[in-house]
Amino acid sequence: MWHVDGGVGGGQIVRTAVAVAALRGIPVSVSNIRRDRGNPGLQRQHLASILAVEMISGGRLTGAIRGSAACTFTPGAATGPVRERIDIGTAGSTLLVLQAVLPILVRRGGTFLATGGTDNPMAPPVDWAREILLPALAPMGISAGIELVRRGFCPAGGGEILASSPATPAWSGLTRTRWGPLAAVRGIAYANNLPSHVPERIRHAALKELRSGKGLSADEKGRLRESEIDVRIERGEGPSAGAGIVLWAEDDAGVRIGASALGELKKPSEEVGREAGSWMLAELAAGAPVDRHLADQLLLWCALASGPSEFRTGVVTEHLRSCAHLLEDAEAAAIAIDGDGPAIVRVVPRPA
Repeated sequence: MWHVDGGVGGGQIVRTAVAVAALRGIPVSVSNIRRDRGNPGLQRQHLASILAVEMISGGRLTGAIRGSAACTFTPGAATGPVRERIDIGTAGSTLLVLQAVLPILVRRGGTFLATGGTDNPMAPPVDWAREILLPALAPMGISAGIELVRRGFCPAGGGEILASSPATPAWSGLTRTRWGPLAAVRGIAYANNLPSHVPERIRHAALKELRSGKGLSADEKGRLRESEIDVRIERGEGPSAGAGIVLWAEDDAGVRIGASALGELKKPSEEVGREAGSWMLAELAAGAPVDRHLADQLLLWCALASGPSEFRTGVVTEHLRSCAHLLEDAEAAAIAIDGDGPAIVRVVPRPA
């Protein structure tokens, strides 16, 4: 039995621990779940993630009830294509659920439909996953797709995403250390059940912030102003109201880094756009080919790869460090993080 202290790292530790256990075929016990949070224990979104892993892996969970401070997962041996769906029952993030199940889905192939929130605070938005995460996984030999069926925002939820993949039992390591000259900045400003001027104002503010070039060298400012800046507008309908923006920058080799911002009650649209633009400028100033959120997302995939990986990130987050510690504790990989930002991350997988 692999024992994990869930008191450090929040819900990410629980999701990742159960996913790693399923993928490596080792039973895991997680205790002190979210001990220091205002609402400790498993909440509905965390439950949805680990129940989804149980569902598509054929494993068995005990102690998986709302508010529980501990749970145990015993891996299963399910085979064949996945054809599953889960409804979080709230506006909980479907993308956080997908983080846990996507590697299993990729290994077995199939489809997975999740209902809940698609654009949530403290979670990656669906367009970030589609435009940043999936292109980063493609060089490893992973061909997964994420279809946005409809958007869902807090508190109503009701959004849906459909993930799919061909069966890919193994994938290669990743080398991503070069960030070349900027080629383009693109993005999407979106809104559901809000006036049409909302995404327009978000877009305008983001472009204004980007073109300021704050924090960049004169050469970089010039490249940014001359590059293709194309932030398109999406207006949709659904059961909930909300707005946001996702930006991605590409270098001359097509490598992408991303930034995003989400609207909220009484938050001006201009602030949403400026926030995303400022975040993107900070990532560009770091000059690294892996943004701060992509770094911890890549770790699990690199730890499960058939060979070593190396990538460079501009910011070392606590999520990156806690995920690295968890994967090493599971003996899934040897991981070295050299530097505090920029940093080189090296991952050497260990056989199960």
